[in-house]
Formats: sequence, C-alpha cells, structure tokens
Amino acid sequence: MPKQALSRLPVFTTAMTAVVGAVLVLMISATAAQAADSVSREVANRINALRAQRGLPTLRVDGRLEHAARYQSGAMRAHRSLAHGWPSGRPRLTRLAGRVHANTLGEVIGWIRYRSTRAQAAGIVSRWMRSPAHYAVIMGGNYRSIGVGRRIGRFRGNRAVWFTADLAA
Repeated sequence: MPKQALSRLPVFTTAMTAVVGAVLVLMISATAAQAADSVSREVANRINALRAQRGLPTLRVDGRLEHAARYQSGAMRAHRSLAHGWPSGRPRLTRLAGRVHANTLGEVIGWIRYRSTRAQAAGIVSRWMRSPAHYAVIMGGNYRSIGVGRRIGRFRGNRAVWFTADLAA
C-alpha cells in the first residue's frame, strides 16, 4: 500500500467509528422512545376500556395529541411542577385546538412515583379515575381522540413519572 494511503487509514477508521457510534446512539434512543410510547399507549388502552365499560365511544390515538402530551409532560418535568398552561402562563390548549382542528379539548395531568413500566399505566389511570375532575374529563362523551405522553425525572425528592393525556372532539 502506498505510504500516502496508509497515512489516511487512521482518519478513515476514526470517521467510521464515529458513524457507527452515532447509529448505535440513534438505535438506542429509538428503542427508549418506543418503550415510553408503549406505556403511554397502555394508558390510552386502559382509558378506552373504562369508557367502553360505561357505554362511551373509544378514543382514537392521535399522533399530534401524543406529541403535545409528551411536550407538556416534559415541560412539567423541566419546571418540577404540575400545570396545564405554559410556564409563562399562556394557555397552551388554545394553540393545540387550532393544530388538531378541535372544537373541544380536555387535559388531565398527574405524576406518580416511579415504578415498573408495567405498573405506571395502571397507577396513573387509577389515580385519575379516583379524582372527580379527572374522571369527568376522561369520561367526557364528546371526545373522539386522545394522546398520552410521559416523562421521567425527579419531583419532590423522588424519582417520578409525569403524565399528560390530551383529549379532543
């Protein structure tokens, strides 16, 4: 091999290592997102089962509502709070209604102490169903679609999971 080609070999090897590393990071991130999504979907499934038991229509999962719910859960985690609006105090549901072309929006939020992924969906739905205000939103007969998002972090000294469910009619 010519001397010039050998001198380029470490640069090529380093570049390939960086590319392979980046691909692995993306694959791991996608897997983590899918795991988070599966818990959020389980929350939606549990809500639909409860609605069906009461003779209400089930809700279609809407990706735009899921995105908005994940964002809201992330904002609450970042500010270590529970709030329906933006941290600035501006109502966020007004903007969301325009994006999803909804006449009516409902939102339930909450946090639970961290537990296994299998227990997270059951825990938050159980908490919401015991609250008259949350129950009223979840069982609202006008809603046709739902998006659920969650984020994990620390809250009040504990590892916690923030949940948001956005519903639209």
